[in-house]
Amino acid sequence: MYLARRRVRNHISFIIRETYRDGACLRSRDLLDLGSTPQRFIHYATGSAFSIDDWVVDSLRSRGLDPDPFVLERLFFPFLDPRVRARIESFADRHQYRRWQPVSPQVRQKIVAETHEFDRRRIHFLRFGQTDQRRLNSCAVLYRVLLDKSRDELEQYFLEQEQVLRPWEYKRYISTIFDLQRFFTESYAPNMPEALDEEKLDEYFMRQFCRLDSDPHFWSGVERTGRLPEYLVRYLIMYFDYAFPARSGWEEYLRSFMDSRRHTPPRSGRRVSLSAAATVFGISSAELSALGRKELKRLFRQKARKLHPDRGGNHEQFVALADAYQEMLRTKAGKP
Repeated sequence: MYLARRRVRNHISFIIRETYRDGACLRSRDLLDLGSTPQRFIHYATGSAFSIDDWVVDSLRSRGLDPDPFVLERLFFPFLDPRVRARIESFADRHQYRRWQPVSPQVRQKIVAETHEFDRRRIHFLRFGQTDQRRLNSCAVLYRVLLDKSRDELEQYFLEQEQVLRPWEYKRYISTIFDLQRFFTESYAPNMPEALDEEKLDEYFMRQFCRLDSDPHFWSGVERTGRLPEYLVRYLIMYFDYAFPARSGWEEYLRSFMDSRRHTPPRSGRRVSLSAAATVFGISSAELSALGRKELKRLFRQKARKLHPDRGGNHEQFVALADAYQEMLRTKAGKP
């Protein structure tokens, strides 16, 4: 059994569902509609003790089920009083860690073979927050949670897991799970999707999106209609309605770039002058001096994309730009 969320007009309704096998595929079915306020079925005792209303148990039994009380408590856990939930949450987490066991090579192979790559990419990002997933299948043990679940149960699982994402992470998440970086040859593509050509990203996203929408393996067990599945609509919104984080990945590249030069002979013992930096940025000294940190970062991103060696730019000019940017950031400390 699992808890499903369904939007009904302007509110969310909660339903207990189950996954069942139908021939070669897994499907889902409704068991019990809990309405929009499942917390009304929770009864509290002393301390952290609570129980689920008999109506829930009796209703499930009338469907021929014998509900496990621990499974029911887990389903209602999100609706507990926050103070009670906080007191028992750590114990639930400890129990989960005690159940962890390593898997054999045969089981690893089975997990990868029986799970969809798109699901594995989602799990990987939500666990590690990494855009570089070139070693995706080396973490097979993480994907064990995906086994023996219908597509609906999997999507409900990800709906819950994605609650940890913050809005500024949405576009990085979408770029990663749809594997958009693989269409680019730039060395920084796996780590910095925000530095890639935006128009091409949009084009590849729609290509991958349509490919997933028409993937029969992914939608196995789901009765499709002519409409776009609600489970996919949210990804359109995440991608097109949100932007990459304001802090560009170019700063991360710059730090890595400068670290790689740490053991080489220094270029000069002198700092970059304002006039020299202005020449590198292609503006006047007065204009550069008037820029705030945000404006400077925006200008740096524009120039860096043009001068980056992977894009045919000049290596020495890129180094000069990096040095000038670092110096100008230092002089503008505390300036918005």
